Amino acid sequence: MSAEPDSPPARQPDGSIHTVSGRWIDPLKPDPASIEIEDIAQALSNQCRFGGHCRAFYSVAQHCVAVADVCRERGGSAAEALTALMHDASEAYLVDLPHPLKHRSPIGPPYKLAEARLEEAIRARFDLVPPGPELKAIDRAMLATERAAIASGGDPWPELDGVEPLGIAIEPWDPPRAKREFLERFERLDAARR
Repeated sequence: MSAEPDSPPARQPDGSIHTVSGRWIDPLKPDPASIEIEDIAQALSNQCRFGGHCRAFYSVAQHCVAVADVCRERGGSAAEALTALMHDASEAYLVDLPHPLKHRSPIGPPYKLAEARLEEAIRARFDLVPPGPELKAIDRAMLATERAAIASGGDPWPELDGVEPLGIAIEPWDPPRAKREFLERFERLDAARR
């Protein structure tokens, strides 16, 4: 009787998720070595902004590409634009919480702690520069732009008080295009910063 090939040990139930590339990652205790750009691009291209509460599917990947493009257009370096591209990369593993839940509810603090750990692992994995204050301003202006173009109107959003939308049109991409564009920006910016 021939011996059966050794099979890998069964994965222990520890909160890890299995990514599309076949890796396992524990978003609550992230190992930078388990983070891959293809997994991030795949996940973000399939996730809708605003928790899906918008008039058309508009991916987190497309949002990140737009933020990186605006950063570059405003004179940001390739390294700063790469950080802008990756500013929501943690959502590939944690998804996102709608702003009121993240910032004004009891589940916000533990989520933000996990998000901060994951963001640090992503920064380490890709050797990203820390985000500067200009990134927050661009992200807020993009949020105002997206709200007007694809999200709900009506009631004011306190987080957008005094924030002007950017003068750009948003035409939502399908997930395959969003993934391609995200990966293309990553490759171009990563090469340009070296």
